Amino acid sequence: MHLHANTAALAEFLPRRLAPWLAERPRLHVELKERTSADIARAIAAGLVEAGVVSDAVEAPGLHLQPVERNHLALIMAPGHRLADARALRLADVLHEAFVGLAHGSALQDYIDAQALAAGRALALRTRMTTFTGLCEMVTHGVGIGIVPQAVASRNRRRHGLRTIALDEAWAKRQLCLCWNDWDSLSASMRSLLAHLGATPPAP
Repeated sequence: MHLHANTAALAEFLPRRLAPWLAERPRLHVELKERTSADIARAIAAGLVEAGVVSDAVEAPGLHLQPVERNHLALIMAPGHRLADARALRLADVLHEAFVGLAHGSALQDYIDAQALAAGRALALRTRMTTFTGLCEMVTHGVGIGIVPQAVASRNRRRHGLRTIALDEAWAKRQLCLCWNDWDSLSASMRSLLAHLGATPPAP
């Protein structure tokens, strides 16, 4: 089976939701691939992949989107940062700051980079990390600020004392959605997996 997913789904949603389902099916193999939500929607529409996990911000005409989990993005920064006491910020407010980002090829980082350009300029990335843990460690030591899913921010706030600032704009207030085309055309295994992940099959 092939399942495409965006960065947040691969890092946060799928491991805990996919594990019990896959453990009960020892003969099944699931190949997970990280893609941007837009790329996933295009691949599903073209019939190249059966289903995926995307952001609800994606344009997916003709496809089914089933929200399964909130996935808001937030700014994180070291406690001593000059903006650490802000309650909410917009990306345009921090474009002049140094950032720590995710590695080249990260679907989430591609999305954030596109939002930065739309807000006026490219992010000033001091370094890139391959994991959220590494990114948060860099931010903790004041290397730069970062943008991560709220769940990641909350977990690392407790662990490292990071400050979490809400991103007060629509593009950051996302939901993760299961995405597919025609339910009846899906393989039995994919229908089973999507139902386990939270999809509501169409009424007969």
